[in-house]
Amino acid sequence: MYHLKTILLFVFTCFLTNAHAQLSTNEQPISFDTRLNMMIRSKSAFPVVTMPQLDMAKIEQEDKEDEEYDMPPRFGYQHKVSYNLDNSGVWYELSNGDKLWQLNVVCPGALSVNFCYNKFWIPKGGKLFVYSKNRKHSIGAFTSKNNKGDRENVRGFATGLVYDNDVVLEYYQPKEVTEDAIINIEYIVHGYRYINIEKAGFGQSGSCMVNINCEEGQNWQNEKKAVAMILVYGNRWCTGSLINTTNLSQAPLFLTANHCISDYGDAEENSNLDYYSFYWNYEAPGCANVSLEPTYYSTSGATILANYSNSDFALLRLSEDPQELSNYTPFYLGWDHSGQSGAAGVCIHHPRGDVKKISTIASQPISASYLSYTESTNANHWKVIWRSTLNGHSTTEGGSSGSPLFTAEHKVIGQLHGGYADCVNNIDEPDWYGKFNVSWSGNNSNSIYRRLDCWLDSINAGVQTMEGLLIISTTKTITMDQQLYSNIRITNSGQLTVQSDVEMIGNCCIIVEAGGKLIVDGGTISNVDILLKSGASLQIINDGVIETRNGFEASLGAIVDITKGSIY
Repeated sequence: MYHLKTILLFVFTCFLTNAHAQLSTNEQPISFDTRLNMMIRSKSAFPVVTMPQLDMAKIEQEDKEDEEYDMPPRFGYQHKVSYNLDNSGVWYELSNGDKLWQLNVVCPGALSVNFCYNKFWIPKGGKLFVYSKNRKHSIGAFTSKNNKGDRENVRGFATGLVYDNDVVLEYYQPKEVTEDAIINIEYIVHGYRYINIEKAGFGQSGSCMVNINCEEGQNWQNEKKAVAMILVYGNRWCTGSLINTTNLSQAPLFLTANHCISDYGDAEENSNLDYYSFYWNYEAPGCANVSLEPTYYSTSGATILANYSNSDFALLRLSEDPQELSNYTPFYLGWDHSGQSGAAGVCIHHPRGDVKKISTIASQPISASYLSYTESTNANHWKVIWRSTLNGHSTTEGGSSGSPLFTAEHKVIGQLHGGYADCVNNIDEPDWYGKFNVSWSGNNSNSIYRRLDCWLDSINAGVQTMEGLLIISTTKTITMDQQLYSNIRITNSGQLTVQSDVEMIGNCCIIVEAGGKLIVDGGTISNVDILLKSGASLQIINDGVIETRNGFEASLGAIVDITKGSIY
């Protein structure tokens, strides 16, 4: 029986993220200060709300039915509530004028508790914490950076699991903060099964899959950074990727499949995806599969900018910018909307919610209608077949939907819609990708909500292809000869040292911002345009060479030091 990746499963649990993975300040709750805690406890009794006991017989029957339909495992029961800063908990005014709100929630017998908020807005300076009453597990602080909307248009949010049945919510408001927070809990999720739902897909992809850090992925180490796993209501749902714009804006625009969002919203109606989350850097460190789940980082929330069913694309703007995550180097994918398939490339994806994999195309993609084997020049999809490589015969699976299809020139030409390929019985069957060139104009749609060009080429550059964009914000060194298919932007805190021969493919440039530094140490950078902004630094040492394509540009105030080397 074939596996069609457009069939999605849904489980009614609020989306989750591990405490260390969510975008937060990762600090202790304010009340953990001993003196402050004693002062609070002396004022009044601690307010407690207790959820009803679960009917486990009924829940076990429901879970058994879900299992028969191959549904993902449910781990918790949702209690529908409406608790906020006004109708529940207690406020304390501290001696220095600060304020603190606390609410104690008990879920009898629960193994974990987490919260979903239909209204969540925190002013700058405010902090929300969630922790077990015994203080063994805390998450936060969640701040204004986690807001998905503004005060006039409040949107939702969710906080991750706390592993206990007795949990405290705590909101801290410094005296200088004059605006009140808006926090309303819509669901309390009573975890009755001791599993981490987010690990359900780890190690579950087919045995034919090839890890991104195998030899097959060596030339795709920049592009892999752009690819993230999508989680919805706790399910490892789909895949998507950051995409570049002609103005190199570094906006967190994210390409995925329309069917990955169509059950939850549309660009013209209900465009908010507050309960979506995105895993970055979720990959095995080497080629071999590992028994321990690797470290990852997550952001939450998105808005649908555009979507179109015929080519099955959706373009999102992420609410939390992954650039703000620690230990993550953002990359924005290049693209090609010429309508040409180019030489056979690869797909990078998260099959069944597993760590990042790479699949290699056997031959040039063929233009075809969705699920059709017959070639059609004017069709809106690419049909691809996968081939065996050194470390496996990667295909795609459920969870791969929305992943980018690359040409050999490292340009995106589509995103996965669905197909029949799998590791077991259909390894030579095809998959179909919605065409990027059809999505570009939404098949000549009059609506900006049905086309990509309005968002990816807002300056009307009119180009058919666009290179990717790599952001260097820390100290990086290139020590191996390689080809790069992307622009590079070195930020005010970044330094890039090149100690090898690097050939830039296409119309690539290196932009060095004020405070950034480019060092060519004995290596050669060829076929590149260099732009040094005022306050940027370039140093060439040990016979380093820059071979420019259209010349070299340095703004007034840039620092150029050619100790031993040259620029052509």
